[in-house]
Amino acid sequence: MTNDNVALGIATKSGGFILSADQERKKWVVGRRFLPEEDLNKIAMDSAGKLFAATLTEGVFTSDNFGTEWKQSSRGLHVRKVWSVAPDPHEPETVYAGTQYGHLFRSRDSGKSWEEVTGLHRAPGRENWGIDWGFGTTGLTVHTVLPDKNRKGRLYIVASGNGPYRSDDSGETWQVLKGGIDSTCPIGSRENHYPGESSDPEERSRSHLSQVHACSHKLVLSEKSEGTVYQQNHCGVYVSRNHGDSWKDISPGNDQRHGFPIDIVEGRKNSVFVVPARQDKCKTHNSCIQGQLSVYRTDDGGASWKDVHNGLPDSVHTGVLRDAMAHDTNREPGVYIGTSTGEVYASTDLGESWKKIASGLGRIQGITAFSPAV
Repeated sequence: MTNDNVALGIATKSGGFILSADQERKKWVVGRRFLPEEDLNKIAMDSAGKLFAATLTEGVFTSDNFGTEWKQSSRGLHVRKVWSVAPDPHEPETVYAGTQYGHLFRSRDSGKSWEEVTGLHRAPGRENWGIDWGFGTTGLTVHTVLPDKNRKGRLYIVASGNGPYRSDDSGETWQVLKGGIDSTCPIGSRENHYPGESSDPEERSRSHLSQVHACSHKLVLSEKSEGTVYQQNHCGVYVSRNHGDSWKDISPGNDQRHGFPIDIVEGRKNSVFVVPARQDKCKTHNSCIQGQLSVYRTDDGGASWKDVHNGLPDSVHTGVLRDAMAHDTNREPGVYIGTSTGEVYASTDLGESWKKIASGLGRIQGITAFSPAV
């Protein structure tokens, strides 16, 4: 394998896989399942090639030989349900981990030991987060951690049900980033209502909006345009040009507002991808994709969108979770999505065509693309 070859780290509820491709990304090989007893949510790699696996069972595991061997590395993590792990691009041995119950941890020795970022306890509105909650499937958790490659010390997180936050001093102080979302969030009425809800559509919408306007599902940062942040949340797709201080609605359409993953591919085009899902066709407080599996792409910052689903199945009952979309950094970038029913699809032409490259992997919770140095 050369530095031009792409590999994917696949996190599932029953361990993980490394998918390796040839140089043309036409042939893919699924490696042996690792950490089969662990519930993996995210795999990340630092600048030295060390892999980190965030698990919902026993904290963080690390590998120094590209996934062949793993060891638990959770000393100091007093919450072992880890949703997100993110190496700091400015400090090679610094790694962040977001956990259940709204905690954020930091390691300064490549995961050997961890300490809590206690400044998050003083974040605006933190006293209203509660301890945990049952709405949806995650409960209260810091499911997204994003260090900003353009500025040392700048860090974004998402606390489920409480929206995105930003710190400009490595987590000592925080500000909440919700401006412009609740005022533009249209919640359509549903034919059916959940147990305990009002039967009046307008009243139901107001009650629903009071909860979901702060429910951000995923953030992505532009590396080329400093200060540009995109998010997919319960209301729709939004962009900020000022580091998240205010947001503009750029959703593809009312039927494509809701979803979980979002990714930005910055090459010859600056393309943003989302995967819409529906709630009105699914079980209580859940979302799914029924029928056509579609990916939407914008190349103009959300002014227009294109449904790019050629090669994707048209009869599914599945989901694409918040961390289950990624892209590689080849000259012609590849884009990858994984489903809750265990399939991985790849596109090497910005979504114009897709190919299934793996199946039967189990519920896919995270995909990470990297080019390992071997």
